[in-house]
Amino acid sequence: MSNVAMPPAEVHIDESLVRALLRGQHPDLATLPIGSTHEGWDNVTIRIGDTLAVRLPRRRLGAALSATELDWIPTVGAAWTFPTPRALRVGEPNERYPWRWSVVPWLEGRPAYEAPLSAEGARDLGAALAQVHQPAPADAPINPFRSRPLVDRAERLDLRLQALEVEHGEKIRAEVARALFRAGARQSPGPITWAHLDIHGANILTVNGRLSGLLDWGDSAAGDPAADLGQALVLVGRQNFQELMRAYVDAGGAAATDGAVSDATLQRIEAEAVAYAALLAGVDEGEGDHAASGWAALVALGVIDPAPSRG
Repeated sequence: MSNVAMPPAEVHIDESLVRALLRGQHPDLATLPIGSTHEGWDNVTIRIGDTLAVRLPRRRLGAALSATELDWIPTVGAAWTFPTPRALRVGEPNERYPWRWSVVPWLEGRPAYEAPLSAEGARDLGAALAQVHQPAPADAPINPFRSRPLVDRAERLDLRLQALEVEHGEKIRAEVARALFRAGARQSPGPITWAHLDIHGANILTVNGRLSGLLDWGDSAAGDPAADLGQALVLVGRQNFQELMRAYVDAGGAAATDGAVSDATLQRIEAEAVAYAALLAGVDEGEGDHAASGWAALVALGVIDPAPSRG
């Protein structure tokens, strides 16, 4: 049995709710045609018209996470040049809907799980992350899990590896994973910057292999930039990760020093990749893209060989 499942929605979100919210708070948008609906773990995004979307939390935790998107990203990300759906308008809770919601730009593209980043797209992502990794404000939010130093997260990795071992037994080289993680955890943490902290294929949009959107800033917070880079390694694979890092370094990313990335930083990145891959690999079968991405990364990291069947 997989150990992570998509949580149920705590509110019902449909076209009639969106229409009512827009009529009551943004009436100039209320007659726009309703388009496709996209449901994530924490939010539902519904296209309106050609260029906009309404983004609504689907559970209480999602509403708490959306506070980062609404209160921080417009300021922290004001100078970012890569495509990302910063809130254009904010809606308030009412008798029909209990939380704040937003109107955001609609970004064209397909999730990277379906249409992976090319080498050029990996470079796009590297340059984007260099922009994200600016010094975090003193009062920046802290992600209770991914802002913590690696050494404080060893127990969570052990639990995830144990769950994978129960399901897949000898196919999991848990000691390889632990050794890679310990090597990174022994290193001093990197500079504390703003970080996305949830770089996976459902949060990356692509058009013809190029980056067309970096989505979902609910988990973003102050953190070690190696966390984002480790997650990016899981997403793009080792070969394209080299391209990503070249662009990241060229753009002055904070994880680089004097135009290079140290061995200690690379070890932290690999440790972050192991932790994130183990998390994704344990996601419920219904979220197969996450699980497949995690398994592929564990293969590349030498933690499993060959990749176990998911069927």
